[in-house]
Formats: sequence, C-alpha cells, structure tokens
Amino acid sequence: MHDIKRGIRYYVTGNVGVLLLTWFLYAIGNAVTLPYFSIYLKMLGANAVDIGLTYSVSMVAQLMTIIPGGYLTDTIGRRSSIIMGTWLITITTYLMVIAPSWQLLAVFYALSMAAGFYQPALLAILIDSLPPERYASGILVTSVLPQIPWLILPPIGGLLVNKYGLLGIRIAYLFSAVISTAVSVIRHFTIKETLGNSKPRNISLRELLRSYYSLSNVVHLPNDLLTMYLITLITYIAVMPLNTLLSIYVVYRLELSTVYWGGYLVSISYAAYIVLGVLLLFYVDRYRSKLLIVGIIINTLGSAIGLLENVYSTVGYMLLLQIGTQLIMTAIQSELGNRINIDKRGGYGMSLLITFQLIGQTIGSYVAGEFYRISTESLFLMPLILSLSLVVIHLSRSRHNTPPSEQ
Repeated sequence: MHDIKRGIRYYVTGNVGVLLLTWFLYAIGNAVTLPYFSIYLKMLGANAVDIGLTYSVSMVAQLMTIIPGGYLTDTIGRRSSIIMGTWLITITTYLMVIAPSWQLLAVFYALSMAAGFYQPALLAILIDSLPPERYASGILVTSVLPQIPWLILPPIGGLLVNKYGLLGIRIAYLFSAVISTAVSVIRHFTIKETLGNSKPRNISLRELLRSYYSLSNVVHLPNDLLTMYLITLITYIAVMPLNTLLSIYVVYRLELSTVYWGGYLVSISYAAYIVLGVLLLFYVDRYRSKLLIVGIIINTLGSAIGLLENVYSTVGYMLLLQIGTQLIMTAIQSELGNRINIDKRGGYGMSLLITFQLIGQTIGSYVAGEFYRISTESLFLMPLILSLSLVVIHLSRSRHNTPPSEQ
C-alpha cells in the first residue's frame, strides 16, 4: 500500500499534477464539442471533402508552428511557451462560437491548431518532471485519466444539437471556451519551469526561422529513431478516418441520432478505454519494450473488426484504435525521454515527434475524405492496411536490432 501511495504521488503533485488537472478540465469542454465538430461543419454547409480538407489545413497550420514551438520551448522555457499558447487557444475557442460559415469556422479552427505550438513544451515538461523509471506510466496516466469526462458528457452535446440545432452546438463551444479560460488561469499561476539552472535565452528571429531546418536533420538520425518517427507518421495517417469521419458515418450511414452517437457509442468506448488504461498502468513500466508491437497488433485487430460495419463493430473499432494508438505513442515518447537530454527535448525530440504526427494527420485527413466519398469501407480498410505495414516495419526493425548470434 505504501508503494502504491508513493507511486500515486508522482502523478498528482507538481507539474504532472497540474497537467493532469488541466487536461481533465480540457476534456470536459472537448467532450461536448469534439464529437460534433464535423457535424458543426456540415450544419454550416460543408461536405465530406470540405471536412477532410478542414482537418488537413488545420494540421498544416499547427505544423508550421510546432518546429519554432520546439525552439521556444528550449529558449524562453517550457512555462512561458505553455502559458502563451494556452491563452491563445482560449481566444480562438471563443471565435469558434460565433463562426457564421463553415469557411470561417475552418479558419478559426486552424488558428486554434496553430496556437498549439506549445505542445513540445507540454511533452517536455511532463518528461522533465518524471523519474525515468516512471516515464511510461506517467505518460499513460496523464493520457487516460483526463478522459473520464468523456464517459458522461458527450450526451450533453448531443442533446444540445438535437434540441437546438446549430444554436445548441454554439452553446457547447461557449461552455468549452469558459473551461479553457479556467485552464489558462490555472496554468498561468501553477506551472513551474523545469530547465533547472539553464537560464532562458532571448529569442533570436534568425534562430527561430532557422529552426525549420531541423527537419533536414532527420536523415542523419540513428536508424532506430528514424523508424520511430516513421511509425508515428503511419500511425496518425491510419487513425485519422476515425477522428474525422466516424461521427458522419454513424449519424448519416448507420442513421443513428447524435444522442446515440455521443451518449452511447463515444461514452462506452471511452469507458472501456479508461478501464483498460488504468489496468495497464500496473504493467507499462515493466513491459515497456513490448508496448509498441502490442499497440500495432491492437490497431490491426480494431480495423479488421470495423469492416463488419454495424454498431457493435464500430464500438470495437473506436476502442481498439484508441488503446492501440495510445500504447504506440507511450512507447515512443518514453524512448525519446530516455534518449534525449533535457535541454534538447523541446526542439530535437518532441517537436520532431509532433511534426510527424501532424504530417500524418494532414495526409490522413485529406485521404480519408477522398476515400470515404468513394466507399465507406475505406474508414476501416485504410487503417487496416497501414497497421499491417507497421507490423512489417516493426519486424524488420527488430531483426536489424538483434545481435548476429541471436538471429
């Protein structure tokens, strides 16, 4: 019992505790809005291709700010980057409340994504604040527990949409904006810098612009690190059909109501995701080397189940891809935490990781929209094929990393 209490202390105090709390609060706002964002676009006149394009453009917008965001993380510091970005996201969320057309809603969403330039600072400060032996469980607990609001709140968004239509979803986004304001205030007064004795440097515009050239360093990375970034890229291409079009599929293909989508399917999926995530907390640090392949296999199974195209297979698809993707990224982030020094985690490690995530999301969003227009089965076939390719990549990586005497 003493060991359990001591373990919990790592996750509820200091910066990790602040991140856990504020991510939990963000989830409250997101749970009543994100399941309906594609529907919000459609209500304002967007079609499937427009929706896919909206997500892609937004990913590009964040992609343009993530690399200099990594530079800012290692210069002005984690704290200043996080505070600045969080307030900007709050402002853009208020703008999304009043968007008069899908085009302007897409613009405001893109601005909100661009304001996420501080994501490398969040990942860096999380790793900085954890002991190495707690990397995997720390990443998992701050990813899983903040999702608890998704168990009960999505139906509220669905009820608002069902009862008030467009006005209802605007009310949901106003609620989310108020929550974001609270997050901004909390982070402003509680986040502590983790660069230690390293004094934050002044920003150089030349160095800020030169930070984009860090992408060219990718070709010089060790093969195992390069492979991890490649796996990240493919994983996020594969998961984007779920993130962008599953709500459209459920409401307009399976002909279920928004209440059924948000109140049952999303909540059931997240309930199972949280329960499994909590159970995994006891094992992830011990079996960290196995997380990657387990996550890939789970994604493959989930995509195959989705091809059955019914309500139950849709829940299985959502759940397994959530769990599989989380395990993959927990494994990769933990490895980067071990391999990269604290003063380079923002620019060299986490910003590159997020860059590959965003490139994958950008490609995946657009391709998902184009393929979905041809066949709804692409929602499941696309991640299935890509997950199978990851199995091949992982097996090839494992073979190359095996000493000759063991091959």
